[in-house]
Amino acid sequence: MSGMNVDLRGFNQTAQRLQQLAKQDATKAGQSANRAGATVLKKAIEKAAPDSSRTTEGEVRTRHNKGGGTRSEVHGKIKNNVIVRKTKSTNANQVQNSVGVRGNAYHASFVNFGSIHNTADPFVLRALGSSDQTIIDKIAVTLNKQLIKRGV
Repeated sequence: MSGMNVDLRGFNQTAQRLQQLAKQDATKAGQSANRAGATVLKKAIEKAAPDSSRTTEGEVRTRHNKGGGTRSEVHGKIKNNVIVRKTKSTNANQVQNSVGVRGNAYHASFVNFGSIHNTADPFVLRALGSSDQTIIDKIAVTLNKQLIKRGV
C-alpha cells in the first residue's frame, strides 16, 4: 500500500474459506470488507486534512476570471467532504471503492499536491501511511464476520 510493512497473516486461510462460497456470496462478502477498509481510510483522511480557521463551511466566495467576469462559489471544508463511493472496474470480478473529496472542497487537490502559489501538504499520503495496518485489520475482521454469517 504505502511501502510500509504490513501484517497479512491469516489471509491464505481466508482465501480458502472464500473459495467454498458461491461466487455471488463471496463477492458480497468482499464488497462489505472492501467498504469497511475504505471507511477507515476516509476517517484517517478527515483527521489529517488541514482545517483553516479563516474560512467556514458554506461560505460564499466570489472568484474573478481572467476575462474580467466573476462567479460565486460555495466553500466546503475538506474534512466535511471526504466520501467513499463504489466505482466501476474494468474487471467484472473485482470489487472497487474509491475514497475522494466532493466538489465543494475542490481545492483539496491544490492543498494535497501544491500549486504555483502554495507548497504541497500531502495529507492523503500521511493518512494512508498512518492507517495502512488498521485498514488491513478492519478488512480481515469484516471479511471474517461475513464468512461466519454465510456459514463458512
